[in-house]
Amino acid sequence: MSNNTATKAPLEEKYNDYEKTPVPETARQTWYQQGMVWLGAGFGLSGLATGGVLADGLSFRDMLLVSIIGSIIITIIGTLNALVSAHTHLSTSFTCRRSFGIKGAKIIGIILCISNFGWYAFQADLFGTTIASVIKHVNGSSVNSVIFTIIGGITMSLTAIFGFKAIKLLSEVGLPLLAVLCVIAVWKTSSMISFGDIWNAGPVSTPITIPMGIAAVAAYALGPGLGSYIGSFAVGVTMVGDFSRFSKSKRDCMIGVSIGHCWGYIPILMCGAFFNYAFHNWNIVEIMILSLGLGLFGALVLIIGQWTTNDNNLYTSVLGLMNTLDGISKVPRMRLTLIVGLISTAIAAVGLYKYFVTFLSLLGVFITPIGGILIADFYICNRKNYDGGDVPQGIKWDAIVSWAVASFVGVTMTARPVGLGWFVAVGDVIPVPLICIAVAMVLYVVSQKLQNRKLQNKAGAV
Repeated sequence: MSNNTATKAPLEEKYNDYEKTPVPETARQTWYQQGMVWLGAGFGLSGLATGGVLADGLSFRDMLLVSIIGSIIITIIGTLNALVSAHTHLSTSFTCRRSFGIKGAKIIGIILCISNFGWYAFQADLFGTTIASVIKHVNGSSVNSVIFTIIGGITMSLTAIFGFKAIKLLSEVGLPLLAVLCVIAVWKTSSMISFGDIWNAGPVSTPITIPMGIAAVAAYALGPGLGSYIGSFAVGVTMVGDFSRFSKSKRDCMIGVSIGHCWGYIPILMCGAFFNYAFHNWNIVEIMILSLGLGLFGALVLIIGQWTTNDNNLYTSVLGLMNTLDGISKVPRMRLTLIVGLISTAIAAVGLYKYFVTFLSLLGVFITPIGGILIADFYICNRKNYDGGDVPQGIKWDAIVSWAVASFVGVTMTARPVGLGWFVAVGDVIPVPLICIAVAMVLYVVSQKLQNRKLQNKAGAV
């Protein structure tokens, strides 16, 4: 063995994330470690912006109600998906082999990859824009944001390259800082504006209904201006298995998911809303620097918060790609992550991602039905196969068809000009991801029942 190979092997082994095999018992994590990763995914610019923009259409009290109900919905769906990978200890795309077949899961893997790959580019550009905005507000000088986009894209890829351990470590360092920042910001805001005024505050801008607010939180998307900030989160509930596969037990899995998607997410939403009610501005960077005078500390912590969100995008993108390339390429995960990160950063730097942001938002509609099929297959149709049964080698066409139909239904309910007629109004009231999941589940269960009946009839005829 050459010295070069000898030095590479220990590094790849040390940061082995078991992307193609079940996570061994020695590498599994507790609920606390799981929860820190999920808190890192939502605790940042995206979560604060979500709450801030929702405050444009809801009163403070309605916003609190919407945050609680929406987060509970997210937690339930996320937990159901998470428990599947907590059982198999495989990533989402590899777990999909049970329900879609090995070749069918390769299709799913590339869709998951493209979506998260694109959102990584978007967040890298947002990183550069944020730093440029900070410098302008602090020093009054304008700088080219592309430089910081490149620096941010490359830097944020580091934790994804080193995998779950590095992502968890960054969250453990960054989250306490974010918590301190939010406490300081809320305290300073309360000294400027009475809490009673904020408690009684009405919508900052055009009102929306409570069902629309719940739909927005549960769908992680809301109309013009917000979708670009949080569109990538529409994928998160489906791809929760990429991290829950590290769970020591089902209990650890359930507690970890609830920390990130409910107990941790509600305060983040309410903080974002709190600042908008106080300053009539949901741009959290401007609030921290201009309105509250928190300067570089506030900006730095927000940047770390964005990092803890975006490294998840690159990490899950590569896991999906690893499944698609399985049997085709032997490029190690760490090296592939570096390659994908550099390509995505280049796309962000030249602004190419701007031409398909709408496509990325729409792609979320195609991803959520995958979760519905996973839930149906694991809990209803083929539970025994997850305990060591044979994995279908080809494509399970009933799963593909169920996914395609559910995706089409979701597309009809997205915002115009893509959506169709009154279907759009339905999507404003009922979270589109829930509709997609429900349609996929029903179609898949029915198709499986029909197939089983057909097989029974053939067996009886023989």
